Order: sequence, then structure tokens, then C-alpha cells
Amino acid sequence: MPRSVVEKDVNFKRQLHSWNITIRDREASEHIGETNLRSNHPTVVSRGREVNGKEEEDPRKRRSGREMSRSSVNSMDREAFIKSQLVAVNKALNKVEAPLKQKHVRTLILGTHREKSANVFWNTVSRFQLEKNPVLTWKFCHCLHKLIRDGHRKVIEDSNRYSTRLVTLGSFWQHLRTSGYGSSNTAYLKMLASRLEFHKRNPSIPGNFNLNESQLNTVLSADINDLYELAVELLDQMDDALTLQSNVHDTLECLRFSSLVPQGQCLLAPLILVILDTSKLYDYLVKLLFKLHASCPSDMLAGHRQRFNGIFRVTKKFYEEANSLQYFKYLVSIPTLPAQPPNFMQATDFDSYRSPQAYLHGDGASECDTPPDSQSLAEETLIDISVPEPVPLQPLQTVPLRDHKDDAIDQLRHERDEAQAARERLLNEARQRIEQYENRLLQMQHEIEKQKQSAEDARDEAGRLKNAQMASSMDLGAKNQEWEKKVQEKEEKFQKMKSVYGNLREEHIAALTEIGDLRKKLAEQENQSMSHDDLVRQLNRRIEEAERERHLVEDRAQQSSNSLDDLNSQLARCQIEIEDLHKAAEEAKERHQAEIEALKLQFKSNVQGACDAALQMMDACLEDLQNATTISFPPHLALASLKHAVDTVNHFDSSLPSERLVQQVAYIGHCLAENVVHSAAAAYTASIQHFEPVNEQCRLVAISAVAAFNAVKSNTETAQDHISELKSKLTELERLFDALPTSSGDIDVEAVGSQLEEEMKRMDAAIQSAVAAIEAIQKKARESHSGVRLEVNEKILDACNALMTAIMILVARSRDVQNEIVAAGRGTASPSEFYKRNHQWTEGLLSAAQAVGVAAKVLVNSADGVVSGSGKFEHLIVAAQEIAASIAQLFVSSRVKADKDSQKLAELASATKSVNSCTANVVATVKSGQQTLSDEKMLDFSHLSLHEAKKEEMESQVRMLELEQELTKERAKLAQLRKQHYHMASLVAEQNANGNGNA
Repeated sequence: MPRSVVEKDVNFKRQLHSWNITIRDREASEHIGETNLRSNHPTVVSRGREVNGKEEEDPRKRRSGREMSRSSVNSMDREAFIKSQLVAVNKALNKVEAPLKQKHVRTLILGTHREKSANVFWNTVSRFQLEKNPVLTWKFCHCLHKLIRDGHRKVIEDSNRYSTRLVTLGSFWQHLRTSGYGSSNTAYLKMLASRLEFHKRNPSIPGNFNLNESQLNTVLSADINDLYELAVELLDQMDDALTLQSNVHDTLECLRFSSLVPQGQCLLAPLILVILDTSKLYDYLVKLLFKLHASCPSDMLAGHRQRFNGIFRVTKKFYEEANSLQYFKYLVSIPTLPAQPPNFMQATDFDSYRSPQAYLHGDGASECDTPPDSQSLAEETLIDISVPEPVPLQPLQTVPLRDHKDDAIDQLRHERDEAQAARERLLNEARQRIEQYENRLLQMQHEIEKQKQSAEDARDEAGRLKNAQMASSMDLGAKNQEWEKKVQEKEEKFQKMKSVYGNLREEHIAALTEIGDLRKKLAEQENQSMSHDDLVRQLNRRIEEAERERHLVEDRAQQSSNSLDDLNSQLARCQIEIEDLHKAAEEAKERHQAEIEALKLQFKSNVQGACDAALQMMDACLEDLQNATTISFPPHLALASLKHAVDTVNHFDSSLPSERLVQQVAYIGHCLAENVVHSAAAAYTASIQHFEPVNEQCRLVAISAVAAFNAVKSNTETAQDHISELKSKLTELERLFDALPTSSGDIDVEAVGSQLEEEMKRMDAAIQSAVAAIEAIQKKARESHSGVRLEVNEKILDACNALMTAIMILVARSRDVQNEIVAAGRGTASPSEFYKRNHQWTEGLLSAAQAVGVAAKVLVNSADGVVSGSGKFEHLIVAAQEIAASIAQLFVSSRVKADKDSQKLAELASATKSVNSCTANVVATVKSGQQTLSDEKMLDFSHLSLHEAKKEEMESQVRMLELEQELTKERAKLAQLRKQHYHMASLVAEQNANGNGNA
């Protein structure tokens, strides 16, 4: 560092120290100056006057004594304040495992606001040996955290000078894990050091992170690069806070502390501040990231989003765990985060974003909250610490008259106040100027250190370069001398050899020309015999030997002219050998070309033979495809084989080597011929309705395969196109085969016969029970009703009995027709085998029998409701029509496979007509009985007045409109139900496996 800069730095520090002394002297002599001002003024001197026979005390002496008393009181108050701060620190920082007492912390916070600094706190804490006890360190961290949040704004600036102490202490507890507090102390000290550094870089953000709307907008309106760095710093702060809470929970789990005991509360108490901090940090981070995504590309912020998502999950988990602890319930309100993090890629998510609100509860807030920052209160004091003027013990009995001396005193007092105000302003300006000079001094020192370091680096680099230059110059001098000697020797040797070289030059040029011609011929031979690499490499080796011999000959030629004859003879021998090798290469090339042509012919013959065999198999396949309906094949086996065929064709390549191509053609031909026939047969076995599309697609696959094999056989350029078309046809066949029904709903084909027999028995039992139930209802109605009601019930129940009797007859006729069909169609097989073979027809009978049994039960319940008066006549009508529809389904299912000339089928048709007529009779009887009962209940309106009649008329019209509206809605509902029913019935009938579950 230059001497002038050092002297300037020292002079500046001395001047700064003298300013501080001057300011303290002026504050200490404030009251003494006022006393001297009064004593030197000539108009203030007065004698005592007598009041009530007593001499009054001199005002000058009285005021002088009062000022001296006030100075002594201020000195005593200062000592009491320092003592209270020491007591608060000693009581707050103890070794007892219990949370900090808020009254001690509040005393320290008020002390920072009064002193406008944290020097008293740090001077006191510096005498504590925090390394001796982990609990003491933990409480110190908690206390410092509170001071940073709620203390005076100068606390952060003063604490920054001790950040090295925090880092050292954190490293100490990191390496000394003697108790459960070790990792927690390390994380807390790291967080506090990072926090102080963050506020140092961002002085506009207060320690408690409370920013109003305008301040936040000012922060967010900064340069985009600064916002990017601020987002990284906020993410780091969140990481440090979440690491602290994670270590605290791990320590609690390790030590098995509960949140209801003092030891656990001692660990958990700082997490209240962590909750308050993280809620604010999370809010500002979300708003800042939305701002960045609105101004920057999303790819540049991928790392920010990834870090935020991880922080979001940990923060949400932290809040949920904190909510489950009883300790936090009455101290702090913990916010709730949404289930998913905000989507910063969508700007509209910011409109639905809600800031998390964390705040202290009533009692806790009264103890933990602190006064506002002095920055918002300007230079006003937090509390009134002035000493009131002493009041005389005995008030004066008589008020003295005001004279010109009192006016002069008042004027002097006013001047004194103005002088004090001016002095205060001067002192404030001096303090601000001192702070600016200190900051400038630190900046200059930093710049000087950087310049000094760069100068030292440059000086070192220059020294290295100078040394290297000197060494290189010395080496060059020595080398130059050696080179000069060598040059002289070479020149002498050159003069000697020049004469010999002149004689041999022409012969050497001729030899080089001849060698160049040989090289050209050799290059031509290499281009013509690229397929004979082995022979070429041998030839190159021979040429290299010849070149080496040529170099030897040249060396000998420099020594003697006789060696030139030997070189010519060697060159001649090499030329002869090259010609012999050229002839051998030509012969080998012709021989290999003949072998290649023979292999090509053999390959073409093999491919044509394989293609002819594949075409014969495909022709046989097309013939067998016409008889696919006579073959039964399991669909699941056909589907597996078809998928294998698709994979095989997808891996087929017409440009494969000969041996593999022949194998592929033969295998694919056999595989396609087998799968086409099996797929068609399996489709017919699975569903006759789906057979035609699958059969047609199988035919197209076979035709495409024939075209592809013909193209491969003729070795045309369109072979690959035909293979691609074959692949698409096979893929379409696989899609159609996947769409085939794979099962018969919930019915087992193997046991469909036994299921039909059981369902027919259940249907007979249901009809019998329905008849018995109707008889019981009729008996009960005779006991409980009489008159018109009994007559109507009798008619309705008689009609229902007649309908059930007709249904019993139809079921019996249907069973006879089924037995006739089974006997005629099963041949030598058993009835179970016939039902299994015709499982679709059997399933139709089974469905119809189930519908009849269900409809019979519904009819009985509807009849019971009508007779008892709890049901509606319309329900009985619908139930009768429903059972008639079920009987019609049973008749149609029985008639499908019956002989049209069968006598039993005619009897079944007659029974069906009887059921229809009985159903119509039930409907007519119900409607007639409903009308009879309605006519009986006609109201008598003769007793109504004019007003009552009008009112009843209006209510009747309202009721009519409501019923019409309900009728319209019910009709629409009925239409939707019928549509859904038809849709479900079609799904069951088609056995669509893809739609069964959703329907």
C-alpha cells in the first residue's frame, strides 16, 4: 500500500476519533453551558424578595442547582440502564434447559432502541464462554435472533462485526458433538451468519421481513439481474431456516423430548421465529418468481423452480408437523400451504395466490412483540427517559409578580432551546457524515487491498517473465555459438561433398523419376485392387523395403561412385518383383470376381426358391381361408401368435445377407400362412358378428404377403414398399383382433347349461311365490277394507292372479320348446355340451329368465302398495307391462332355434298371446279402479265462499302447472333411461369387453 494512502487513512481515523470526543464533550457540557450563559447575562441578576415575611431564593441559584441535579440524575439513570441490561443478559443466558423468559428479552430489545445500537449486548456477551455449554449457545442464538427481528435497525450493522465469531462458534459445535444440541447449534449459527450477510447486502429489507406494499413494489421494480440474485438469496435463506427446523426435530426425536416439558420447549421455542420468517420469505419468493417469469425465459429459471418445489414440500411438511404440536397451538398462528406449488409458467395462477399469514397470538404477542423500528420513528425516543424537574416540597403561597427579569429569562430560555436544536441538528449531520466517511473508508481500504494484490501479482509475473527471458537469452547465446561451429563444419563438409554430389545428381534425378513412375503405377494398382487389402499391404511392405534400400544406395553413392551400379541393379530387381506382384494381383482379382458372381447367382437362386415356397404357402392359405368357418381355434392362442407374427415382420429387412434373408423369407411365409387361417377361425369362434371384417382383413394380409414375396423374388426396388404395406395390414388385423369379445360378460361358457337350469328353477320359484303373495294380499285386503275400495282391490288382484297363471303356462310351454330344441340339436352329445356350443342362445334364455323373475317380484310389490294405499296405480301398470316385455324376450329367445312347424312352438305362441291379453286386462282394471276411487273422492265446494272459491281455483291452477312441468321432466327422464337401457343391452349382446365396465 502507498505511504500517502496509509497516512491519509491514519489522519482520517484520528479526525473521526476527535469528532466522537467532541460530540461526547458537547453532550456532557450541555447543561454547564446553559448555566454559564445565565451567569454571564447582566439582566438576570436579582436579589431575593420577601414573600409573607420570608426571603425568596435567588432564581439563578435555584435553576443552576436544578440543572446540576438533572445531570447527576442522568448519570445515575445511565448506570441503572447498564446494570439492567447486564442483569437481563445474565438471566436470559443461563444453562437451564427452559425457554427464554420474554421479559428479559424484551428488556434487551428496549435497550437497543434506547441506545440505538447493540454494543451493550455484544460487550456483555463477549465475556460469556459460550463454548462451555451447548444450552447456553442455543439460548444466545435465540436471543440474537429476536434482536435481529425486533431490535433497533443498527443491531444488524453492529452484529455484522461479530459474524466471524458466529462462524467460529458454529464450526466448534460442528466438530464437537458432545450432546444433542451440537448439530442444532451449528445450523442455528450458520443461519444467523447468513442472515446478517443477507441484510448487509440488502439493507432495504428489515430484520423482521415486514415490508409494506410500496416498499415491496420498490424492491420488485429493481433491475432484472438484481432480482435474479435476490431470488437465489431468498432460496438460500429458506434452505437455512428449514435445515434448522429439521435438525431441531431430529434432536427432539434423538433425545425423546416432548413438547410439553421444558427441555422440549427450550428446543422448540426458536421455531416460532422460524415460522414467522419462512411465511414472509415464502410470500416474497412467490411474488419475485412470478415477476421473473414475466420478464425472463422459462428455461433460464428451471433451477429456481426446482429449488422452490423442494422448499415448498419441506415447508408444507414443517407447517403440518408444527400444527400437530400442542406447544405451538396457543403461541403462534401457523399458515396452511396449498396442496400443489404455484405454477409460475402460468401467470393467471398469481391471481388466485393467497399470501400465508403467520402471527403471534394474544398473550404471546404481548410478551414477544417489540416496539417499531426507530427508522420509522425518526429520532424520537422509544420511551420517556427524561427526568422531570423536581417539584418543591411546599408550594408557594403567593405567586410573585412578573417583571422584566422574568421576560429576559424566558427570552434566554427560548434562545437556549433554539441553540440546543441547532446543536442537535449539527450533531446529527456530523454523525451521518461520520457514517458516510466510515463507509467510504472501508470501500477505499477494500479497493486498496485489491489494487495491492493486483500489483503484487503483476510484480511477481514480471519477475517470472524477466527470469525466464534472462535464462532463455543465455541459452540462445550458447546455442548460437554451437550453431556457428556446426555451420562452419557443415560448410567445410559441404564443399567436400559438393563435387561428389554434382557427379551423382543427374543419376539420382533419373532414379527419382523412375521411382516416381513406379509410385504412380503402384497408386493405380491400389485403386484397382481395393478388395485385396492383404496383397496391397504386402506390396506396400515390399515398396518400403525398396525405398529403404534406395536410401542405403544414396548413402553409399555419397561415399563412392561404384555404389550407383548396385543401386541400379537393386532397382531393376524391385521392378521385376513389382511386375510379378501386379500379375499375381490381377489373377487374384479375376478369381475373386468369378467367385463373387457365382455366389450372387447362388444367393439369387436360394432367395427365389424361398420366395416360391412362401408363395405356395400363401396360395394354400388363401384356399384354407374360405373354409375358416369349419375350424375352431382358441382366440387367445391366435392373438399371441398374431403378435409374434407382427414383431417378426417388423424386423424383416430385404437387404439382409443371403443366408439370413432366405431364413427370414421361409419363416415369415410359414408364420403368415398359419396366422391368417388361425385368426379367421378364432374370429368366427369368438363372435360371428365380428367374423366378416377379420376375415376380409386376413385376405388382404395374404394378398399383401404375396405381393411382397414377389417383389423380393424379383429383387425390385419396390420390395421395401410392399413390406411396409404388409406391416400396416398386419397391424390393422391385430387391431381388429384386439376388438373381438374375449368373454361372455359375467357368464361362464363351461357352466352356462347348469346356470340356465338353475335360473329356470329360480324363475319358477319366483312365479310361485308371487302367486302365493297375491293370494295373501287379497286375503289381507278383505279383512281391512270394505265397500268400493274392497271391490276395486278384488278386481285388481283377480286380474293379477290371471296374469300370473298365464305366465306359469307360458313358462311351462317355453321349457317344452327348449327341451325339443336340445333333443333335436345335441345329437350324441349331452345337453351341457349343446348349451356350451350354443352359448349365445343359452345366454339369451338365461337373461330372459332372470328378467321374468325380477319382474314378478316387482309386480307383487306394486300390487301390495296399491292395495295398502302406500303405492301408486301407475307403478302397478308399469310392472305389468315390464313382466309382459320379459315374457316376450323369453318367447323370442325360445323361438330362435325352434322348428317353425313345431306343435310346441304353436302352443308357446298361444300362451304368449294369453299373457298379453291378461296384461291388458290388468292395465284396464287398474285404470278403472283408479277412476272409481277418484270419482268417489270428488270434493263438495258448496260450502265455500266467493273468496275461498277463488283462492282454491288459483291454487288448483298452480298445482296443475307444477304437475305439467313435472310430467315434462319425467318424460325426458324416461327417454334418457330407455336410451341408457338400450345402450347397455346392446353392449351385453355384442359382448364388447372394452365397453362393458364403463357401461
